[in-house]
Amino acid sequence: MKAFFEEPPAHDFKVGDLVTCRCHGEVAIVVQLYDDHEDVPMNMAKIWWIKTPEKYTSHVWMHTIKRLQKYGGHVETDAV
Repeated sequence: MKAFFEEPPAHDFKVGDLVTCRCHGEVAIVVQLYDDHEDVPMNMAKIWWIKTPEKYTSHVWMHTIKRLQKYGGHVETDAV
């Protein structure tokens, strides 16, 4: 949770972009970005999983911007 309060990284994501991440590996759509709030810019994006990473994962998910990547590019995973 504390990662959400870190300074958000520079990025070119916008609502509607297809993204994936290094931790879950599935594809999602960016629903909302929280890095442009004047009071507290956050390293957080609301995404909607097209296919959930796990059986009991909700389609709506809050994710750090830092670990998101545009879908279709090279994806590095944190998996061991």
